[in-house]
Amino acid sequence: MNNKKKYILSIIAAVVITAVVSSSLTSFVKDNILIYFPSESDGVENKLKAISTILEQEYLYDFNENQLGEQAIKAYVEGLEEPYTHYYTKEEFSSYMQNIQDGYVGIGVVVGVDENNQIVVIAPSENSPAYNAGIQPGDVITHVDDVKYSGDMINEAVSSIKSGKEGTAVKITVLRNTETIDFEIIREDISSESVKGEMIDNEIGYLRITDFNMESSNGQHSTSSEFLDEFTALQNNGMKKLIIDLRDNPGGILDEACNIADMFIPEGTITYTETKDGERNYIYSDSEFTDIPIVILINGNSASASEVFTGALKDYGKATVVGTTSYGKGIVQNVYPFYDGSGISLTSSKYYTPNGICIHEIGIEPDVVVEMPKEYENMYASMIEHEEDVQLQKAVEILKEK
Repeated sequence: MNNKKKYILSIIAAVVITAVVSSSLTSFVKDNILIYFPSESDGVENKLKAISTILEQEYLYDFNENQLGEQAIKAYVEGLEEPYTHYYTKEEFSSYMQNIQDGYVGIGVVVGVDENNQIVVIAPSENSPAYNAGIQPGDVITHVDDVKYSGDMINEAVSSIKSGKEGTAVKITVLRNTETIDFEIIREDISSESVKGEMIDNEIGYLRITDFNMESSNGQHSTSSEFLDEFTALQNNGMKKLIIDLRDNPGGILDEACNIADMFIPEGTITYTETKDGERNYIYSDSEFTDIPIVILINGNSASASEVFTGALKDYGKATVVGTTSYGKGIVQNVYPFYDGSGISLTSSKYYTPNGICIHEIGIEPDVVVEMPKEYENMYASMIEHEEDVQLQKAVEILKEK
């Protein structure tokens, strides 16, 4: 075929294609179908309306418009690529709210998203199914029941973990360093107490706070009320000095941490938050407080509300902090429920210690740094016998000198 014939055929093909497109567009107008083709300057809302109209009129298969809308909203929010801001469907939001109360069916693990878009374990709750199975802080959850999940699918992964009834099993696959490990974990009712107390010396009391929870709908007490009960019991047993153990405590409800801090610091600022516009919201303590020598134990898994509590007592000079540098989560999430049962949690501000220090991605430095021996570095602090716990023994030593 010579070049002249090729050229003529190309023109004919172009005319046919143009005719087809023109015919298609003309038929839309004749049928009074309002097709809107958004320009580059139009917003997302107009583009979504256009796509919705096109799908409704032209798409070959049936589809659920509400379900498609939910997925669009989720993708929109996840596009922020910020690990603590998420949109939750009705089912997911119900699960999320149960998680921040003390009472839900699951395996008892707090997760986040790391810089590599992986779902990483911050800490399991003490004596939870995940804890007893051997899940460790820093483990990367790659699969749930053999379904692969990445960080931008954290809500779906959590929902899958909690989707079964009490007594059912869930398979969790984690990456620990370079090793892949499978865990078969039985779901349980996660409603254990978050504060445990004991006397470890004639005058020294010990209170371990596993997380900070609000009062749940099934009657479980809040962490601050549990703490007050345990603290009072220790006082009745002769306690004059106190160790507060926040190691492996991933945080929780900010108000609960502040309620406990209020017991030990004088009138003033416990913490304050600051938005991107510079608006500040202060949380204050009252004038009543208990003046008692305190040592706080922290490690790299002490996060969020644990750091608020520690920072407040440290800044007021009301506690000596012992252990290793904390996790460094100094941002606050607000939760907004929607009328249909769905909701959103979003990062709204940074929080600061009373002295104006933001510890986000930095953490709180202990006054006395004590590293755990190598044989214990991958164990939870609560698993170590008191006599072998060098951080706890250092706390006892400090208090005996006061």
